[in-house]
Amino acid sequence: MLMNLSVIEKIDKYGLCLGCGLCESVFGKENLEMRLGEDGFFHPKIKNHDEEKEKIIQKTCPGLNIINDIPFEKNEMVWGHIEQLSAGYSLDQEIRTKGSSGGIVSAIGIFMLESGKADAVLQIGGDAADYLRNQLQVSKTREEVLRCASSKYAPALVFNNILKLFEENEDRYCFIGKPCDISALKNILAEYPQYSARIVLTVSIMCAGIPSFIGTKAIITDFHAKEPVHNLSYRGGGWPGYFTFTDSLKKTFKRTYNDSWGKTLNQHLHFRCKVCPEGIGIQADIAVGDAWETKDGYPDFTEKEGVSLVIARTLRGKDLLSESEKMRKMSFVPQKIQSLRLMQPYQYTRRTRAASRRFAFFLATGVKLNFRNLRLYETLWLTKKHLILKDAWGTFKRVIKFRRR
Repeated sequence: MLMNLSVIEKIDKYGLCLGCGLCESVFGKENLEMRLGEDGFFHPKIKNHDEEKEKIIQKTCPGLNIINDIPFEKNEMVWGHIEQLSAGYSLDQEIRTKGSSGGIVSAIGIFMLESGKADAVLQIGGDAADYLRNQLQVSKTREEVLRCASSKYAPALVFNNILKLFEENEDRYCFIGKPCDISALKNILAEYPQYSARIVLTVSIMCAGIPSFIGTKAIITDFHAKEPVHNLSYRGGGWPGYFTFTDSLKKTFKRTYNDSWGKTLNQHLHFRCKVCPEGIGIQADIAVGDAWETKDGYPDFTEKEGVSLVIARTLRGKDLLSESEKMRKMSFVPQKIQSLRLMQPYQYTRRTRAASRRFAFFLATGVKLNFRNLRLYETLWLTKKHLILKDAWGTFKRVIKFRRR
């Protein structure tokens, strides 16, 4: 019964564990280890229980705790605080092409290194020989940053070694991750304030959810490719770019973004992502997504030169972008806030319905998700009442179905 489970086991059983590896870092690998499950996501496996460390996880786990620390006004309630809103791209063609959109994320990381503002960039990188090995990389050169460029639409171990990393050196870091990764990092630094000065900039990638490795495998299987496969990339090499890989016979395969993400990968999203309160990096210094152009009211995925949607949420982020533009590293065009809904329609829907999903989760489980300072119930009233009820009922059914697994 769930009553007899530990905090970490409950988080996992309720589908809230994002597989980030934070609990492994807190416990130590000898006491807890993240392992890849049959569902294609990472899960914690406890070897030795520790009540004190479980209390830390109760406060810091991003599956449970999204605590916004950048206040925003009522007129900003959907998109969070905005110091500067732009569409932009890297003026370095290699960076722009290798990135998922305009190369802004990689350009920021490289600028932080080359300007001496950071000693290293913390970001998710993959393994060319094994697409299951997505994990946190410490990048100290342009080449290392670019090896991690483009989206990883799959699980990743982000924090399983984070405390050891902080303990073993005095480097200053630029951290790049998903919105829930930014939340986890801030939760960690609140619990371990001695490391707070080590993060000098946070950059959030806008996120629509974490697909299981089963989604990746499904695309490979559709091609009848001969495994093992190599050099798998979910995006990049254009905008939006292609899902590409090479099989053991050295044959290369590719699939469009609309067919890979739109028809396969997003059908395998993590359960916790269904109740996510924000995918737009509300807590980061800078949030970056796709500045999608629209056609007939829908994003146009025709291949073209990449352009990123860039939101500076803090003065630190705004100043960094201004300096990079003056140094001719990036180019920006101001945008009106009304354009956000056209560029990111899914994120608008997620934000305005997050409260109904959170409430439905509570009704189905009795677990109150600690989502704070996000104006969830104010944004809810921007949605028509019948859609609120429909969304809540759909979430309730989804939770019950998940618990029966």
